[in-house]
Amino acid sequence: MNSPSASAPLVAAAQPLARATAHWTIYLPTLAVGLVWLCIFAWAELHNPPLAGLRSLALAVEALGVPLLLSSAVLRARILTVEIWPRGREGTAAAAERELVLRDGFARPRSLRVGAPEIAAIRVRRSLPQRLLGGGALDLKMLSGERVFIADLDDPEAIAHALRLAAPHHAQPERLR
Repeated sequence: MNSPSASAPLVAAAQPLARATAHWTIYLPTLAVGLVWLCIFAWAELHNPPLAGLRSLALAVEALGVPLLLSSAVLRARILTVEIWPRGREGTAAAAERELVLRDGFARPRSLRVGAPEIAAIRVRRSLPQRLLGGGALDLKMLSGERVFIADLDDPEAIAHALRLAAPHHAQPERLR
């Protein structure tokens, strides 16, 4: 029979310390492709004489390419998660350590577990649309020299903050080369 104190660490570890999933801007490239090819279709249709070949190509891209891009974005958005979990049991020295857990990709699934002390540098990056609309990317450089770039996150700052709390040498974002 378990005592209440024995089950407390299990309850505390049931939730990640920080979590980020896909941001809705993951759909912007699909939207841009759809709008560009819709404009090309309209231009080819309205051109005098109509450009049948270009119109057919635009229709094919709209009918086949855009749904394929959209389904790819939807699948990636459903799978992409980055979480920070405590490492070890509560009350031990290892409990102060944190671990990044990444799940990404559907065609080529990627699962990664990295301890915070193994990360040399943390940087949050944002493109212009992400600065305007929210979201961002997390750029990590490992002590081994390997780089891990995780794009299209809804809250990369929460992940970076949780990692910086675990490793004080990450307090200032380092310029990644």
